Amino acid sequence: MRPQRPENTWTRRRAGEKYASCEPTEPALCPLGRVRGWRAPPPRGSGPVSAPPSSCGRPRSWGSRRSWTNSAPAPLVLLRFCVASISVVVVRAATSRRPLRPPPVRDLPLLLLCALLVIVVYNLGVTYGESTVSPGTAGFLVGQAPVVSTVLASVVLREKVAAVGWAGIGLGATGTAVMLFADQAGLRVNAGALWVLAATLAESVYFVLSKPLLGRYGSTEFNAVVTVLGTVVMLPYAGRLAHELPAASPASVAVVGYLGVFPAAVAYLLWNHAMTRLSVSAMTSALYALPVLTILVALVLLHTLPTVAGLAGGAVSLLGAVLVNRRRPP
Repeated sequence: MRPQRPENTWTRRRAGEKYASCEPTEPALCPLGRVRGWRAPPPRGSGPVSAPPSSCGRPRSWGSRRSWTNSAPAPLVLLRFCVASISVVVVRAATSRRPLRPPPVRDLPLLLLCALLVIVVYNLGVTYGESTVSPGTAGFLVGQAPVVSTVLASVVLREKVAAVGWAGIGLGATGTAVMLFADQAGLRVNAGALWVLAATLAESVYFVLSKPLLGRYGSTEFNAVVTVLGTVVMLPYAGRLAHELPAASPASVAVVGYLGVFPAAVAYLLWNHAMTRLSVSAMTSALYALPVLTILVALVLLHTLPTVAGLAGGAVSLLGAVLVNRRRPP
């Protein structure tokens, strides 16, 4: 008599049942052959299964209270920038005696375009894209922002970049390419990569367009106006946010709140403040230092060491940033 094959996630998936993700235990059989590191799901009625972030399928959580951070990106981005809008308005009120007034009509189209690029397109693009592409691919695409920004600034703003500056930009791009191939997943071009590429282009255009506006408004007022306008553009997702927010855990809401205050409100304010004093090429080249900072944070908090190629790529990118910001002798 032919032995019966054990039930696994593949047969359950065909039956329309919820299925668990890959977890490292004993191997099992599936229609595609023998898969290492797979564990059969628990019997029916044994309770919900929580899928880990690194699963064979899409990350999901089963049970009555799902993980809200696995929800669609748009409501999360809206909540994040609702928090950011409150933060920047409070900072603006605390640092200036003049009340925040509506911008002149002549500047409104350009301000609205800046808000659309940096708040909506960039954040949605990165959030959607990083859910389907490898970290190396996303980092490589985002790492090209200094190159695109410098080219646009030299054409639109007539910024002059010395030969050593162009060499530094080339080194920075080379460093991000090295870190890409240090990533085991390699370069994968899919719909997510196109989202990240769109986010990179939007961010680069924003850097160039914001430069003359910062000279008229100042960093604090410009930051407040753009953040509030971008949040208003995201309001069509308010209904979905109201529907999903009650199912969110307090920890998830706290994480989104943190992202709204610090990486959104504070980071953009500091960036715009520095942009009023430096050229676009000098500012954007500082982004090449992000991989090095990421390595240090991962080492301290996660106790993970990068590969030798990853360290070499980070060092090359950092050298590129130094060359771009090197001042020519008088």
